[in-house]
Amino acid sequence: MSGFRRSFVLILVAVMAVAAGSVLYWQQVTQRLATDARESIVVVSRELTDNFERLLGAELQVLTALAVSLEESGYLQQKTQLVSYLSRQNRRNSFEMMGFQFPSGEAVFSNGASRRNFLSAKEVSFAYEHSHYVSEKRKDPFSQKDILVLAIPLRSHGENLGIVFGTQSVDFYADTLASNSMHGEGLSFIITQEGNVVVSFPQVQFDNVFEIAKNAVFDRGVAPGQMQKDMTLGKDGLAGYALNGHHRFSSYRPLAYNQWYGLSVLPTQSMAERAQELMVLSLVICLSVIGVLVLLLIFILRMQHQSSRALFQLGFVDPLTQTDNLSAFQLKFSKAAEEFKQKKVPVALALINVNRFKAVNDIYGFEQGDQILKQVAQALQSDLAEGELFCRSGADVFLLLLACPDREELGRRVDAMLEKAGRFCRSGGECLPLSLTCGIYLVDEDVPFYIMMDRANLAWASAKRHAGKSCAFYDEAYRREIVNENKIESSMEQALLDQEFKLYLQPKCDFKTGITHGAEALVRWLHPEKGLVPPDSFIPVFEKNGFVLKLDLFVLEESLRCLKRWMEEDRPVVPIGVNFSRLHLEDPCFIDQLADLADQYAVPHALLEIELTESVVFGNVERMKQVIDGLHEKGFSVAMDDFGSGYSSLNVLKNLYFDCIKLDKEFLARGEGNPRMRQVISGAVKMIKGLGSSIVAEGVETREQADFLSRTGCDMAQGYFFSRPLPVADFEKRLWDETRK
Repeated sequence: MSGFRRSFVLILVAVMAVAAGSVLYWQQVTQRLATDARESIVVVSRELTDNFERLLGAELQVLTALAVSLEESGYLQQKTQLVSYLSRQNRRNSFEMMGFQFPSGEAVFSNGASRRNFLSAKEVSFAYEHSHYVSEKRKDPFSQKDILVLAIPLRSHGENLGIVFGTQSVDFYADTLASNSMHGEGLSFIITQEGNVVVSFPQVQFDNVFEIAKNAVFDRGVAPGQMQKDMTLGKDGLAGYALNGHHRFSSYRPLAYNQWYGLSVLPTQSMAERAQELMVLSLVICLSVIGVLVLLLIFILRMQHQSSRALFQLGFVDPLTQTDNLSAFQLKFSKAAEEFKQKKVPVALALINVNRFKAVNDIYGFEQGDQILKQVAQALQSDLAEGELFCRSGADVFLLLLACPDREELGRRVDAMLEKAGRFCRSGGECLPLSLTCGIYLVDEDVPFYIMMDRANLAWASAKRHAGKSCAFYDEAYRREIVNENKIESSMEQALLDQEFKLYLQPKCDFKTGITHGAEALVRWLHPEKGLVPPDSFIPVFEKNGFVLKLDLFVLEESLRCLKRWMEEDRPVVPIGVNFSRLHLEDPCFIDQLADLADQYAVPHALLEIELTESVVFGNVERMKQVIDGLHEKGFSVAMDDFGSGYSSLNVLKNLYFDCIKLDKEFLARGEGNPRMRQVISGAVKMIKGLGSSIVAEGVETREQADFLSRTGCDMAQGYFFSRPLPVADFEKRLWDETRK
């Protein structure tokens, strides 16, 4: 009995000791998790404000550079040139729209629109006083979206010349906050001192955080209203509170703009649940094996060690190649890049993909495919220098951090690595050559890792698009091109249905009298949000994806409707020239379809002039001869557009007959002020006239150009000196006014 009592007492003491230890352990875990949460939320808040300030600073630098260029360009005296210049600059940056506000209060936008006092007198005064201005959240005057306005004043010799400004969607800044949302568990805000939400991620349904905070129960040591008081004094801080049954930590830091604050919110519920699970598990284990406490402790220690190794393998090691996975690579990336930076050695992120690897799996099987991936990984990893990193990020994609002392040298090195990794020999001596493609991003700015990966992936896509090219470096212009193409392609079909495309007619005028003798049909995109979109920003995209076929037919039918209406209403009628894509001209039924459509509208074929660009003609001269002959047989006249933009323009005239030759505006621009080039133009005009073709000079913008071309014998002119492209109604009015003179 005494032995049992002793055993019972010992077991009871052991149970109490284990229980007490478990309670203490739970308290320590909870405190540690809370401490970690506080430290994490402070770091996230600091990154939030730093990233947002860096983004605003970069955008203000863009506007500053634009202000400097405007001061030197002289565009401020020519509003038309100013709008054109702003439009060109806008396409090269991320702003929704750009503009300039004169001291008079008149503001012109890059879309050609204008507004009075877009920036108020108070905002203008602030910009001049502080050398910059960032607005509160406001509505875009064109799209009614929430935007911020950034502005830079322009001064010259003490004189205020105006304000350069850019508008940016609030959603754009919300994307920047996404990287600080703690994997979707937290909230990120930019707020005013009054608590009004400027930007948030994810989007919230309330406008003021202080109104929400009134319902919160704050932790001990944190007074209600402390956050609002700190923000009034420009202080940062950290607060814990309970709201709607959930505990959270909020960290706030002031921004350098508008006395705004960055606010990060992290829920602590998940940490409490983890702590509770650990406590219950500890108690169950201790009560279950109290008799063999020592063995249990040894077993737990052993299991913890094995679990750590298993978790490490699962979280940071690629199971196929036994190299780092993407998580491990990302953790090591910052430190490795910093070490290279201290050595003053630039680094690059390279993304390598095995081309058509699915076909390898289909032909040789997944087991053989896995062996190939292992050998590719070994080959790539074997060429790494000290401090460089490698990982398999998934499937047949590999990432490398490489030193880049010289761009050309890195390109040659990567080509050699791809060639080496592409050689794989199966058992039995049979060799299977592989094709690999690489995209390289030179790390030249401090951006999040996922953005670096996106840029390396864009470079890889660029290499894939160019046949025979195995490696390409990231180019910011290519990224903007891809983004712009995606936006255009996603809206082009609906734009055609919504009649956003409009027909414009540019007059072809007599040099001496200025009377209109013809027109060229052009298309403009009147976007409901962006306004008038210039054709050079969407026509190349349509030519690549084939949508230009529908657009060409739209322009043709609109032109035929105009001609039919003019004839029915007894208005002045002039021929209209219509351009067609190479895709139309390769269709053997095109000419018959063109004639049938003209007949449906009862329009004489002679009133349609088919314009073929020089580049289209050079593509297949024999086919073009068949097309031109067929058009002539149907009674259509044919013009060569953009003559002189290539290097074999004269050579093609010996084989093809055109009713009209249109001199390219770049050809004319190269001749202005160049006596030898003027002689070339004069000689070309004389020769073309000798072949029996009429001549239209494009891009005539000055009186000097008009006089020179008239003297050389050109028949008609087309250009801003005589008239811009006009909406149909304005063109009809011009014709009517000319008839009544």
